[in-house]
Amino acid sequence: MDFLLINVIISAILLWLYHRWNDRKIIQFATKFRSNKLQMILGFGPVVTPAINEWQPHRRLMDVAFKLPKVIALIPIFQKKMTKLFAEMDKCHVMENSYDILVFCREYTFSISGETILGRDLDRNKSLDLKLLAKQISGVMAYLGDVLFKAAYQFKYLLKLADKTLYKDARQTVDAVRRLVDGAYKYYATGLRNDPEYWASHDIAVVKHISDTIKCNILENDLAISSMMHLFSASFETNSSTLYFTMLMLAMHPEQQDKAYAEICELFPDNDNGEFEMSYEHITQLTYLDMFIKETMRLFPTIPLIGRLVIDGSFTLSNGIVVPEGLELLINIYELQRSKDIWGPQANKFNPDNFLPCNVEERHPYAFIPFAKGKRSCIGMRYAEIALRVAIAKIIKRYKFSTTSKLEDLEVHNNLSLHLAKQPPLTIEKRRNLQSR
Repeated sequence: MDFLLINVIISAILLWLYHRWNDRKIIQFATKFRSNKLQMILGFGPVVTPAINEWQPHRRLMDVAFKLPKVIALIPIFQKKMTKLFAEMDKCHVMENSYDILVFCREYTFSISGETILGRDLDRNKSLDLKLLAKQISGVMAYLGDVLFKAAYQFKYLLKLADKTLYKDARQTVDAVRRLVDGAYKYYATGLRNDPEYWASHDIAVVKHISDTIKCNILENDLAISSMMHLFSASFETNSSTLYFTMLMLAMHPEQQDKAYAEICELFPDNDNGEFEMSYEHITQLTYLDMFIKETMRLFPTIPLIGRLVIDGSFTLSNGIVVPEGLELLINIYELQRSKDIWGPQANKFNPDNFLPCNVEERHPYAFIPFAKGKRSCIGMRYAEIALRVAIAKIIKRYKFSTTSKLEDLEVHNNLSLHLAKQPPLTIEKRRNLQSR
Protein backbone atom coordinates (compact mmCIF):
# COMPACT_ATOMS: atom_id res chain seq x y z
CA MET A 1 0.00 0.00 0.00
CA ASP A 2 1.33 3.45 -0.89
CA PHE A 3 2.68 5.42 2.09
CA LEU A 4 0.61 8.47 1.06
CA LEU A 5 -2.58 6.43 1.25
CA ILE A 6 -1.55 5.05 4.64
CA ASN A 7 -0.96 8.57 5.94
CA VAL A 8 -4.40 9.66 4.69
CA ILE A 9 -6.03 6.71 6.46
CA ILE A 10 -4.21 7.43 9.70
CA SER A 11 -5.14 11.12 9.48
CA ALA A 12 -8.78 10.09 9.09
CA ILE A 13 -8.50 7.84 12.14
CA LEU A 14 -6.99 10.64 14.19
CA LEU A 15 -9.76 12.99 13.05
CA TRP A 16 -12.35 10.43 14.15
CA LEU A 17 -10.60 10.09 17.49
CA TYR A 18 -10.60 13.86 17.85
CA HIS A 19 -14.41 13.89 17.68
CA ARG A 20 -14.64 10.94 20.08
CA TRP A 21 -12.08 12.03 22.65
CA ASN A 22 -11.22 15.25 24.35
CA ASP A 23 -7.99 17.12 23.58
CA ARG A 24 -6.10 15.62 26.50
CA LYS A 25 -6.74 12.04 25.35
CA ILE A 26 -5.58 12.89 21.83
CA ILE A 27 -2.37 14.39 23.24
CA GLN A 28 -1.73 11.35 25.44
CA PHE A 29 -2.40 9.02 22.50
CA ALA A 30 0.14 10.74 20.20
CA THR A 31 2.79 11.09 22.90
CA LYS A 32 2.51 7.47 23.96
CA PHE A 33 2.91 6.12 20.43
CA ARG A 34 5.93 8.28 19.56
CA SER A 35 7.71 7.29 22.76
CA ASN A 36 6.80 3.61 22.38
CA LYS A 37 8.16 3.46 18.81
CA LEU A 38 11.62 4.57 19.86
CA GLN A 39 11.53 2.29 22.89
CA MET A 40 10.85 -0.66 20.57
CA ILE A 41 14.12 0.11 18.75
CA LEU A 42 16.45 1.59 21.37
CA GLY A 43 14.96 0.16 24.53
CA PHE A 44 13.59 1.99 27.56
CA GLY A 45 15.95 4.64 28.87
CA PRO A 46 16.68 8.34 29.50
CA VAL A 47 16.61 9.50 25.86
CA VAL A 48 13.12 8.27 24.95
CA THR A 49 11.33 8.43 28.31
CA PRO A 50 8.90 11.38 28.39
CA ALA A 51 7.63 11.23 31.99
CA ILE A 52 9.71 13.21 34.49
CA ASN A 53 9.14 10.71 37.31
CA GLU A 54 10.76 8.06 35.08
CA TRP A 55 13.73 9.91 33.51
CA GLN A 56 14.76 12.23 36.35
CA PRO A 57 15.89 9.55 38.89
CA HIS A 58 17.58 7.70 36.04
CA ARG A 59 19.33 10.89 34.94
CA ARG A 60 20.74 11.48 38.43
CA LEU A 61 22.38 8.05 38.34
CA MET A 62 23.98 8.73 34.95
CA ASP A 63 25.21 12.23 35.85
CA VAL A 64 27.92 10.85 38.12
CA ALA A 65 29.82 9.39 35.17
CA PHE A 66 29.92 12.75 33.35
CA LYS A 67 31.19 15.06 36.08
CA LEU A 68 34.01 17.31 34.84
CA PRO A 69 36.86 15.48 36.67
CA LYS A 70 35.66 12.18 35.18
CA VAL A 71 35.63 13.62 31.66
CA ILE A 72 39.04 15.27 32.06
CA ALA A 73 40.44 11.84 32.96
CA LEU A 74 39.35 10.63 29.49
CA ILE A 75 41.51 13.12 27.55
CA PRO A 76 44.41 10.63 27.09
CA ILE A 77 41.99 8.26 25.34
CA PHE A 78 40.72 11.01 23.04
CA GLN A 79 44.33 11.74 22.08
CA LYS A 80 45.43 8.13 21.67
CA LYS A 81 42.64 7.39 19.21
CA MET A 82 43.70 10.26 16.92
CA THR A 83 46.51 8.07 15.53
CA LYS A 84 44.10 5.99 13.45
CA LEU A 85 42.17 9.04 12.25
CA PHE A 86 45.43 10.69 11.16
CA ALA A 87 46.43 7.54 9.27
CA GLU A 88 43.16 7.65 7.30
CA MET A 89 43.25 11.38 6.60
CA ASP A 90 46.91 11.33 5.55
CA LYS A 91 45.85 9.27 2.50
CA CYS A 92 43.37 11.92 1.38
CA HIS A 93 44.05 14.88 -0.82
CA VAL A 94 41.61 16.08 -3.46
CA MET A 95 38.22 14.52 -2.76
CA GLU A 96 35.33 15.07 -5.15
CA ASN A 97 33.01 13.83 -2.43
CA SER A 98 33.90 14.14 1.27
CA TYR A 99 31.69 11.28 2.46
CA ASP A 100 34.76 9.22 3.40
CA ILE A 101 35.79 11.93 5.88
CA LEU A 102 32.44 11.53 7.64
CA VAL A 103 33.07 7.78 7.79
CA PHE A 104 36.55 8.36 9.26
CA CYS A 105 35.02 10.68 11.88
CA ARG A 106 32.47 8.04 12.80
CA GLU A 107 35.19 5.42 13.14
CA TYR A 108 37.07 7.73 15.48
CA THR A 109 34.09 8.62 17.69
CA PHE A 110 32.86 5.02 17.69
CA SER A 111 36.29 3.96 18.93
CA ILE A 112 36.53 6.57 21.71
CA SER A 113 32.96 5.81 22.79
CA GLY A 114 33.85 2.13 23.01
CA GLU A 115 36.65 2.84 25.48
CA THR A 116 35.11 5.67 27.47
CA ILE A 117 31.53 4.38 27.68
CA LEU A 118 32.05 0.61 27.53
CA GLY A 119 35.63 0.25 28.78
CA ARG A 120 36.26 -1.73 25.60
CA ASP A 121 38.94 -1.18 22.92
CA LEU A 122 36.92 -1.92 19.79
CA ASP A 123 40.02 -1.58 17.59
CA ARG A 124 41.19 -4.89 19.10
CA ASN A 125 37.98 -6.67 18.13
CA LYS A 126 38.97 -8.65 15.03
CA SER A 127 35.40 -9.70 14.28
CA LEU A 128 34.17 -6.09 14.17
CA ASP A 129 34.51 -4.04 10.96
CA LEU A 130 34.42 -0.49 12.34
CA LYS A 131 34.57 1.08 8.88
CA LEU A 132 31.56 -0.92 7.67
CA LEU A 133 29.68 -0.09 10.85
CA ALA A 134 30.49 3.61 10.38
CA LYS A 135 29.06 3.48 6.85
CA GLN A 136 25.88 1.78 8.08
CA ILE A 137 25.12 4.50 10.63
CA SER A 138 23.60 6.75 7.93
CA GLY A 139 20.98 4.09 7.25
CA VAL A 140 20.26 3.74 10.96
CA MET A 141 19.65 7.48 11.38
CA ALA A 142 17.31 7.50 8.36
CA TYR A 143 15.50 4.52 9.87
CA LEU A 144 15.03 6.24 13.25
CA GLY A 145 13.85 9.44 11.58
CA ASP A 146 11.27 7.61 9.47
CA VAL A 147 10.00 5.61 12.43
CA LEU A 148 9.64 8.73 14.54
CA PHE A 149 7.96 11.04 12.05
CA LYS A 150 6.08 8.92 9.48
CA ALA A 151 2.48 8.34 10.46
CA ALA A 152 2.40 4.81 9.00
CA TYR A 153 4.67 3.57 11.76
CA GLN A 154 2.21 4.54 14.47
CA PHE A 155 1.09 0.94 13.99
CA LYS A 156 3.54 -1.45 15.58
CA TYR A 157 2.69 -4.26 13.16
CA LEU A 158 3.64 -2.10 10.17
CA LEU A 159 6.83 -1.17 12.01
CA LYS A 160 7.67 -4.81 12.64
CA LEU A 161 7.06 -5.58 8.96
CA ALA A 162 9.32 -2.68 7.91
CA ASP A 163 12.00 -3.95 10.32
CA LYS A 164 12.11 -7.22 8.39
CA THR A 165 12.03 -5.67 4.91
CA LEU A 166 12.76 -1.96 4.25
CA TYR A 167 14.95 -1.48 7.30
CA LYS A 168 16.43 -4.94 7.67
CA ASP A 169 20.05 -3.73 7.38
CA ALA A 170 19.47 -0.81 9.77
CA ARG A 171 17.77 -3.08 12.28
CA GLN A 172 20.71 -5.50 12.13
CA THR A 173 23.14 -2.62 12.74
CA VAL A 174 21.16 -1.51 15.81
CA ASP A 175 21.21 -5.09 17.08
CA ALA A 176 24.97 -5.30 16.49
CA VAL A 177 25.55 -2.18 18.59
CA ARG A 178 23.32 -3.58 21.32
CA ARG A 179 25.39 -6.78 21.37
CA LEU A 180 28.55 -4.70 21.86
CA VAL A 181 26.96 -2.91 24.80
CA ASP A 182 25.53 -6.11 26.27
CA GLY A 183 28.90 -7.85 25.90
CA ALA A 184 30.69 -5.09 27.81
CA TYR A 185 28.21 -5.18 30.67
CA LYS A 186 28.38 -8.96 30.97
CA TYR A 187 32.18 -8.97 30.88
CA TYR A 188 32.56 -6.53 33.76
CA ALA A 189 29.61 -7.97 35.68
CA THR A 190 31.33 -11.38 35.84
CA GLY A 191 34.61 -9.87 37.05
CA LEU A 192 36.71 -11.38 34.24
CA ARG A 193 40.04 -9.69 33.50
CA ASN A 194 41.70 -11.83 30.82
CA ASP A 195 40.58 -10.25 27.55
CA PRO A 196 42.93 -7.58 26.10
CA GLU A 197 39.95 -5.97 24.34
CA TYR A 198 38.72 -4.80 27.75
CA TRP A 199 40.38 -2.62 30.35
CA ALA A 200 42.06 -4.31 33.29
CA SER A 201 40.55 -1.49 35.34
CA HIS A 202 37.38 0.22 34.17
CA ASP A 203 37.12 2.81 36.93
CA ILE A 204 36.69 5.82 34.62
CA ALA A 205 34.44 4.12 32.04
CA VAL A 206 30.70 4.79 32.21
CA VAL A 207 30.06 1.05 32.33
CA LYS A 208 31.51 1.01 35.88
CA HIS A 209 28.78 3.32 37.16
CA ILE A 210 26.12 1.26 35.41
CA SER A 211 27.51 -1.93 36.92
CA ASP A 212 27.54 -0.35 40.37
CA THR A 213 23.86 0.61 40.13
CA ILE A 214 22.98 -2.98 39.24
CA LYS A 215 25.03 -4.44 42.10
CA CYS A 216 23.28 -2.06 44.51
CA ASN A 217 19.86 -3.08 43.10
CA ILE A 218 19.19 0.47 41.91
CA LEU A 219 18.69 -0.48 38.24
CA GLU A 220 17.51 -3.69 36.64
CA ASN A 221 19.73 -5.35 34.03
CA ASP A 222 17.58 -4.57 30.98
CA LEU A 223 17.18 -0.91 31.93
CA ALA A 224 20.91 -0.55 32.62
CA ILE A 225 21.85 -2.04 29.24
CA SER A 226 19.36 0.23 27.45
CA SER A 227 20.85 3.21 29.25
CA MET A 228 24.34 2.34 28.03
CA MET A 229 22.90 1.79 24.55
CA HIS A 230 21.47 5.34 24.56
CA LEU A 231 24.66 6.94 25.87
CA PHE A 232 26.95 5.01 23.56
CA SER A 233 24.90 5.66 20.41
CA ALA A 234 24.36 9.34 21.13
CA SER A 235 28.02 9.99 21.93
CA PHE A 236 29.54 8.69 18.70
CA GLU A 237 26.92 9.98 16.24
CA THR A 238 26.68 13.56 17.50
CA ASN A 239 30.43 14.03 17.89
CA SER A 240 31.26 12.60 14.47
CA SER A 241 28.78 14.88 12.67
CA THR A 242 30.06 17.99 14.45
CA LEU A 243 33.66 17.01 13.70
CA TYR A 244 32.81 16.64 10.00
CA PHE A 245 30.86 19.93 9.79
CA THR A 246 33.76 21.73 11.50
CA MET A 247 36.17 20.51 8.80
CA LEU A 248 33.81 21.81 6.14
CA MET A 249 33.62 25.21 7.84
CA LEU A 250 37.42 25.35 8.00
CA ALA A 251 37.58 24.65 4.28
CA MET A 252 34.93 27.23 3.38
CA HIS A 253 36.37 30.01 5.54
CA PRO A 254 40.16 30.21 4.99
CA GLU A 255 40.61 33.47 6.93
CA GLN A 256 39.01 32.02 10.06
CA GLN A 257 40.91 28.75 9.53
CA ASP A 258 44.21 30.67 9.53
CA LYS A 259 43.20 32.45 12.72
CA ALA A 260 42.41 29.19 14.50
CA TYR A 261 45.68 27.69 13.25
CA ALA A 262 47.69 30.67 14.52
CA GLU A 263 46.12 30.35 17.97
CA ILE A 264 46.98 26.65 18.16
CA CYS A 265 50.55 27.22 16.96
CA GLU A 266 51.04 29.88 19.61
CA LEU A 267 50.08 27.40 22.32
CA PHE A 268 51.88 24.45 20.67
CA PRO A 269 54.81 25.93 18.69
CA ASP A 270 56.76 22.71 18.10
CA ASN A 271 56.84 20.93 14.73
CA ASP A 272 54.79 18.02 16.08
CA ASN A 273 52.42 16.97 13.26
CA GLY A 274 49.48 17.63 15.57
CA GLU A 275 50.70 14.95 17.95
CA PHE A 276 51.20 17.30 20.89
CA GLU A 277 49.95 16.30 24.34
CA MET A 278 46.92 18.29 25.33
CA SER A 279 45.55 19.02 28.81
CA TYR A 280 42.31 20.53 30.02
CA GLU A 281 44.19 23.76 30.78
CA HIS A 282 45.24 23.93 27.12
CA ILE A 283 41.62 23.54 26.03
CA THR A 284 40.50 26.48 28.16
CA GLN A 285 43.12 28.71 26.50
CA LEU A 286 41.96 28.05 22.91
CA THR A 287 39.31 30.76 22.92
CA TYR A 288 39.04 31.30 19.16
CA LEU A 289 38.80 27.56 18.54
CA ASP A 290 35.96 27.49 21.06
CA MET A 291 34.16 30.26 19.16
CA PHE A 292 34.74 28.47 15.84
CA ILE A 293 33.26 25.20 17.09
CA LYS A 294 30.27 26.92 18.68
CA GLU A 295 29.54 28.79 15.45
CA THR A 296 29.64 25.47 13.58
CA MET A 297 27.19 24.00 16.08
CA ARG A 298 24.96 27.05 15.75
CA LEU A 299 24.56 26.58 12.01
CA PHE A 300 24.63 22.79 12.10
CA PRO A 301 23.16 21.44 15.36
CA THR A 302 23.53 17.67 15.10
CA ILE A 303 20.13 17.11 16.69
CA PRO A 304 18.00 19.79 15.01
CA LEU A 305 14.71 18.88 16.72
CA ILE A 306 14.04 17.89 20.31
CA GLY A 307 10.80 16.88 22.01
CA ARG A 308 9.55 18.10 25.37
CA LEU A 309 6.44 17.13 27.34
CA VAL A 310 4.43 19.89 29.05
CA ILE A 311 3.92 19.12 32.74
CA ASP A 312 2.60 20.90 35.86
CA GLY A 313 -0.23 22.76 34.14
CA SER A 314 -0.69 24.77 30.96
CA PHE A 315 1.16 27.98 30.08
CA THR A 316 0.65 30.89 27.68
CA LEU A 317 3.12 31.91 24.96
CA SER A 318 4.00 35.54 24.25
CA ASN A 319 1.63 35.50 21.25
CA GLY A 320 -1.32 34.46 23.44
CA ILE A 321 -1.46 30.79 22.45
CA VAL A 322 -2.22 28.50 25.40
CA VAL A 323 -0.09 25.35 25.54
CA PRO A 324 -1.99 22.65 27.47
CA GLU A 325 -0.51 20.23 29.98
CA GLY A 326 0.33 16.86 28.44
CA LEU A 327 1.24 18.27 25.03
CA GLU A 328 4.46 17.03 23.46
CA LEU A 329 6.33 19.91 21.81
CA LEU A 330 8.96 19.77 19.09
CA ILE A 331 11.58 22.51 19.46
CA ASN A 332 13.26 23.43 16.17
CA ILE A 333 16.84 24.15 17.23
CA TYR A 334 18.01 24.51 13.62
CA GLU A 335 15.62 27.38 12.87
CA LEU A 336 16.07 28.96 16.31
CA GLN A 337 19.84 29.23 15.85
CA ARG A 338 19.40 30.75 12.39
CA SER A 339 16.67 33.21 13.36
CA LYS A 340 17.38 36.70 12.02
CA ASP A 341 15.31 38.15 14.86
CA ILE A 342 17.92 36.78 17.30
CA TRP A 343 21.14 36.56 15.28
CA GLY A 344 20.68 39.53 12.98
CA PRO A 345 20.42 39.87 9.17
CA GLN A 346 23.56 37.75 8.65
CA ALA A 347 22.20 34.84 10.68
CA ASN A 348 22.89 32.32 7.91
CA LYS A 349 26.53 33.39 7.54
CA PHE A 350 29.42 31.77 9.37
CA ASN A 351 30.83 34.21 11.91
CA PRO A 352 32.67 32.98 15.04
CA ASP A 353 32.50 36.53 16.42
CA ASN A 354 28.90 35.72 17.31
CA PHE A 355 30.48 34.10 20.37
CA LEU A 356 32.60 36.98 21.55
CA PRO A 357 31.70 37.51 25.23
CA CYS A 358 30.14 40.92 24.52
CA ASN A 359 27.83 39.40 21.89
CA VAL A 360 26.90 36.40 24.03
CA GLU A 361 25.85 38.69 26.89
CA GLU A 362 23.39 40.54 24.64
CA ARG A 363 21.47 37.41 23.59
CA HIS A 364 18.86 35.39 25.43
CA PRO A 365 20.51 32.39 27.18
CA TYR A 366 18.26 30.03 25.24
CA ALA A 367 19.21 31.44 21.82
CA PHE A 368 21.99 28.84 21.48
CA ILE A 369 20.99 25.34 22.64
CA PRO A 370 22.82 22.65 20.62
CA PHE A 371 22.86 20.51 23.79
CA ALA A 372 19.32 21.57 24.72
CA LYS A 373 18.89 23.41 28.01
CA GLY A 374 17.57 22.98 31.52
CA LYS A 375 17.25 19.82 33.60
CA ARG A 376 17.07 17.63 30.53
CA SER A 377 20.03 19.08 28.67
CA CYS A 378 22.48 16.66 27.06
CA ILE A 379 24.07 14.54 29.78
CA GLY A 380 27.26 14.25 27.73
CA MET A 381 27.74 17.97 27.00
CA ARG A 382 31.12 18.28 28.77
CA TYR A 383 32.24 15.00 27.23
CA ALA A 384 31.41 16.25 23.72
CA GLU A 385 32.93 19.69 24.22
CA ILE A 386 36.27 18.31 25.42
CA ALA A 387 36.47 15.44 22.91
CA LEU A 388 35.73 17.78 19.99
CA ARG A 389 38.27 20.40 21.02
CA VAL A 390 41.02 17.82 21.44
CA ALA A 391 40.35 16.32 18.00
CA ILE A 392 39.86 19.59 16.11
CA ALA A 393 42.91 21.32 17.61
CA LYS A 394 45.12 18.42 16.51
CA ILE A 395 43.51 18.25 13.07
CA ILE A 396 43.99 21.98 12.42
CA LYS A 397 47.65 21.77 13.45
CA ARG A 398 48.24 18.91 11.00
CA TYR A 399 46.05 19.78 7.99
CA LYS A 400 44.88 22.65 5.86
CA PHE A 401 41.41 22.37 4.31
CA SER A 402 39.93 23.93 1.17
CA THR A 403 36.89 23.44 -1.05
CA THR A 404 35.18 24.89 -4.09
CA SER A 405 31.78 24.72 -2.36
CA LYS A 406 30.15 27.60 -0.51
CA LEU A 407 28.11 27.53 2.67
CA GLU A 408 24.94 28.34 0.76
CA ASP A 409 25.50 25.27 -1.46
CA LEU A 410 24.94 22.87 1.45
CA GLU A 411 21.50 21.24 1.52
CA VAL A 412 20.64 19.76 4.91
CA HIS A 413 18.19 16.97 5.64
CA ASN A 414 16.92 15.71 8.98
CA ASN A 415 16.87 11.98 9.69
CA LEU A 416 16.69 12.48 13.45
CA SER A 417 20.23 13.84 13.17
CA LEU A 418 21.29 16.54 10.71
CA HIS A 419 23.00 15.38 7.53
CA LEU A 420 23.80 16.68 4.07
CA ALA A 421 21.89 15.65 0.97
CA LYS A 422 25.24 15.60 -0.84
CA GLN A 423 28.76 15.74 0.58
CA PRO A 424 30.77 18.60 -0.98
CA PRO A 425 34.30 18.28 -2.43
CA LEU A 426 37.15 18.70 0.03
CA THR A 427 40.90 19.07 -0.33
CA ILE A 428 43.13 18.09 2.58
CA GLU A 429 46.81 19.07 2.65
CA LYS A 430 49.36 18.39 5.34
CA ARG A 431 50.84 21.63 6.57
CA ARG A 432 54.08 22.50 4.72
CA ASN A 433 56.23 22.75 7.81
CA LEU A 434 54.92 19.35 8.92
CA GLN A 435 55.61 17.27 5.82
CA SER A 436 58.64 15.55 7.27
CA ARG A 437 59.05 14.13 10.74
